[in-house]
Amino acid sequence: MVRSSPLDQQAIKRQNRRLILEALQRQGPLSRAELAREVGLTKSTVSALVQEMLEEGLLGEGRLHNPGLGRPGTRLEFRSENALALGVDLGVDDTQVIVLDLNRQIQAVWEWVESPSTSLSERLFKLARQVQNQLPHYPRLLGIGLAIPGVVKQQELLYAPGLGWRKERPAETLSNLLHLPVALENNANAAALGETFWGENHSPLLFIMLTTGLGTGLVVEEQVYRGRHGAAGELGHWLLGSQPRHHPPSVVEHQLSLRAIVGHYQSQSGRSEGFRGLLEHASRGDRPALEALEELAYRLGCFIANAAVAYDPAVVVLGGPGAEAWPWLEAPLRAALKEQAFIPEHAELPIRPSAFGHLAPAMGAAALVLQRFLANGGTRDWSPPISTLGTRPTIGGSKSRRKRYA
Repeated sequence: MVRSSPLDQQAIKRQNRRLILEALQRQGPLSRAELAREVGLTKSTVSALVQEMLEEGLLGEGRLHNPGLGRPGTRLEFRSENALALGVDLGVDDTQVIVLDLNRQIQAVWEWVESPSTSLSERLFKLARQVQNQLPHYPRLLGIGLAIPGVVKQQELLYAPGLGWRKERPAETLSNLLHLPVALENNANAAALGETFWGENHSPLLFIMLTTGLGTGLVVEEQVYRGRHGAAGELGHWLLGSQPRHHPPSVVEHQLSLRAIVGHYQSQSGRSEGFRGLLEHASRGDRPALEALEELAYRLGCFIANAAVAYDPAVVVLGGPGAEAWPWLEAPLRAALKEQAFIPEHAELPIRPSAFGHLAPAMGAAALVLQRFLANGGTRDWSPPISTLGTRPTIGGSKSRRKRYA
């Protein structure tokens, strides 16, 4: 008879803990009996593992639940203060930082303006100081998710075109500064993953990041599509039309980005306001502002029609500061999509703004850490998790696994 080794037993235990934690993250508070039915484990196994996680402070007991027959059960929920992740979005001209728990509650948020000319090392040192000042005691932090608008391959930033950074290892630098594991991801990819982690189960999900530039993230069956070199989704750099030789090429984000639409608005109105000012004028019925937003909606509708041919997504989510214009964009965007769609199904493609607004990349970055934590059965062991959820090879990406985030 083959006997299980202690290592096998520990792996099985972590796997079962993962099933319980993922069920709570997916369904919300559940009783022990409901958990047993949900994950397919015996009630005694669930009770033993739950008791273990209660003692660790990972879970807590909430209100009573009476299903109608038998004794009422106590619903179990996350003790959010004991499982926190830091999500960081290093944007072109600003930085957002959030502290997020497994109940999707933001415990803290702060942001500041940055100059695009600031070096990456300066920004990381400033970020580390801010974290140390704002969170002088952060032993409960599980790790840091770091989102950057650039090409990311594994833990290396290959190129951030809007910032001029090349061949950098920001995750390693930040991990050394704060002594925490760090997960690095492209900002649009992180935002797309955050949408699926927090409940959006349609696949494929296409996330469009509309900022000073334009980027997209694609998630298929809970996996981010990165491509071979991490450059998938950089559709803002799609070449437009035929270009004369020896002339700089025109790319999509020259026409479809907040920078482009603000430039269009300023030339038509003679004003100097940025995107926020444009929205304020639009809210008052200002004609040049409304026309600029209608132009943005048309360009975005055409872009989605092209992206639908490339990816055939189930749903499109619009994020970044551009999503704040959704009330003005929705109707003309849908009209443009219906006009340009390749097949009738694409004309009715579901499109919605991100529920997380401009914080979507930071939310997704924090989700990277929390996803890994759940995949490891709720332990702080950053070795490859026993579940494929946290680190299974992404479609088109490298099949190698790293032993830790940084």
